[in-house]
Order: sequence, then structure tokens, then C-alpha cells
Amino acid sequence: MSQELGSGLLLLGVGGGGCRLAASVRSAYGEGVRVVCADTDAQPLRTAAGAGMTTVLLGGSRLSGHGTGGDAILGRLAAQDDLETLRAQMQHARTVVILASLGGGTGGGATPEIVKALHDMGMATVCFVTRPFVFEGEARAKSADRVLPMIEENADSLIVIPQDDLFSDAREDLLGDAIQVSESLISAGVTLLWRLVTKPGFIQLDPERLHKMVLRGGNARFGFASASGVDRARHAVEALKSCRLLRKGDSLSKASAVMLGILAGPDLRLAEIGEVMGALRSHAPKGCLIEMGTVLDAQYEGRIELVALSFESWVAAVSQPAPPAKEAAPPAAAEPPVADAFPIQPGSRRSRAKGSKLSFGATGRGKFRDVEPTLHEGQDLDVPTYIRRGIALER
Repeated sequence: MSQELGSGLLLLGVGGGGCRLAASVRSAYGEGVRVVCADTDAQPLRTAAGAGMTTVLLGGSRLSGHGTGGDAILGRLAAQDDLETLRAQMQHARTVVILASLGGGTGGGATPEIVKALHDMGMATVCFVTRPFVFEGEARAKSADRVLPMIEENADSLIVIPQDDLFSDAREDLLGDAIQVSESLISAGVTLLWRLVTKPGFIQLDPERLHKMVLRGGNARFGFASASGVDRARHAVEALKSCRLLRKGDSLSKASAVMLGILAGPDLRLAEIGEVMGALRSHAPKGCLIEMGTVLDAQYEGRIELVALSFESWVAAVSQPAPPAKEAAPPAAAEPPVADAFPIQPGSRRSRAKGSKLSFGATGRGKFRDVEPTLHEGQDLDVPTYIRRGIALER
């Protein structure tokens, strides 16, 4: 991965499970991935540091590097103790991909605090979090469910992965194998996504496009599939539509936006891209935005890999209505920085700045309260523009 392509993208593992996932992605992708591991347990962090990853020990003065013992409150306090240290490692990142396993102490307790801190720093966040297996017990499931709304409040895009969805109903898998396979599948999917946005391709789906998508993403689903041989494009799409992580196609059929990556070897044909896109467009609802990118890599010779982010409530950017003709246009503002050039729309988790509102009575008509209203396209033009648009002014 070139520094130019990946410099604004960072992978953050939180807690034991999240750090293992992040390490697995880096191992599969290579040293080009910029990874930070944050945990309350010093031992796995030493292993991560030995592999060349940046590490942050959370709550070292409070927990002495011994972990939280599954206590989410301790996890939250530990994150608060070392937020400044973590912030220092986030420099130059614009989009942070967060991996965490919920149900435990650090993943469940620290992740909401960290997501909020990144939100306050103005960074776009896409969170991949796992829910515990059913066999792990009701207490861990409830712990995960308690923190999900806290993460959702500040995350720009949130992908919740129930680990039971990764396996068949037969449940014949061994416990150790199930956990290892679960982490391998998730990290493989994230690695495909990472490769898609950091490797050059003929149809580039770069970190900037990812940034724009996740900034208004909301809740999302994540899935991937592959196929080889004759009719590989058709088989890959069918496998993607039947992916359990995408609710066997239900998520795609109800999506408001989809980010799709096609990874293949130099033998990829234009007709195969058309077949994949045609099948996906026919399955997705009318009006669904589909952002597509391709990566051609010799290691994918003979097969096609598909990776998809399906956004349930993505909100497209809309241009603001022009002011009424009789009002003087405001002076031209300086061009906003890139991070602010895409206004956040209703439905996004990004909150508007809060200020003291200037009150003009119940209707906002002021001296025009007893005058016949001047209506244009259903709007009362006697009401000041900033009140009609709900803009808060500072006193």
C-alpha cells in the first residue's frame, strides 16, 4: 500500500478480541496497514508490539496491565484514563476502522468511549463489532446489547456481526475451532475491504470515497463471497446474496446504498463486471446507490472475490435550497476544508453544534404576526430564513 493511498486510513483494535482481529488483518495484508492496538491487558500488547504494531495500554495506572476481568465499567474508566495517549496515535487519520468484540470488559467498556473521542476529533469511524456466541451466556449478550446504543450514537457507520451467523445450524463445530474460524472469517472480510480501498485499480474505490460513504452510513451489514471456474461471476453474486452476514440477501434487497468491491486477477473480463453489477442492481431496491470498485491482482488469478457493505439508512447529500430572491445573498464564505465539504444530512449521527437560539416567539414572525403571510411553495417568507431552516445562532 502506498503512503499516499493509505495515509488517512487507520485500523484500530480495541480489547483482546479486537486486537486479535486487527493483528490478523495486518498479517494477511502485510505491513502496509497502519494498525493501533488498545487493550487493558499488557501481555497481548507485548506480542502485538513485537510484530511491529503500535500499542496503547489502557488504564495502566488503574489496572497495572492485568485486564478488567470482564468488568465493562473498568474498561470504560481505563479508556478515559488514557484517551490523550490514544488521541496522539490518531494523528493524520481521517477514517478509522474499529474492530471490537462486545460482551467483555475492554471491548464493551472502552469502545464507546473511544468512538466518542474520535467523533469529537472530527474523524469518520466505521465500527465492526461482534456479538457473543449464544453459548457464551445471557450475561455477555446483555452486556453487548447495553453498549451497542452508546457506540451507535457516535459511530458514523456500525456493522454488528453476530458470531452465530458465521456458522451453520448444525453446531457441530468444536469450541476452539469456532472462535478461530469466526475471527478468521471476519479478518478475511476486513482484509478484502482494506485491499479494495488501498490497492490501485482500474475503477478506484479509494479511502476518500470510503470516507464519504461511511460519514452518512448509519447501520450497515457486511459480507463477502468468492467463486472460481466457469460462470464464476454468476456464482460469486449468488454466494454473496446467500451470505449469512447479509441475512441471505435480505440486507441487500432493503439497502439504501451498497459499497461493492470486485477483486480478481488480470483475467477479469468486462462482461463479468457487467454481470455482477446487473445481478446486484436487479436485487437491490430502486434508487439504491451502488459504489463499485475493482482491484486486479495476480494472486486472484482464476477467481473473483466480492466484498460488500450494505447500508440500511444511508443519507445522500442534498443541495440546500436557494434563498428567496428578495433577500440579499450572504457574502461568499471561504472554501471549507475537505473534511467539512460534505454536509451531514438528517439521519446522520453527526450532531450539529449546539448554540443558544435567539427566540422570536412561537411562530418566529415577529412584527409580521398580525399580517397576512407571504407564502411561496408552502413556506412563509415573513419568517426569517435561519428560523425556517432550523439554524441555531449564537447570542
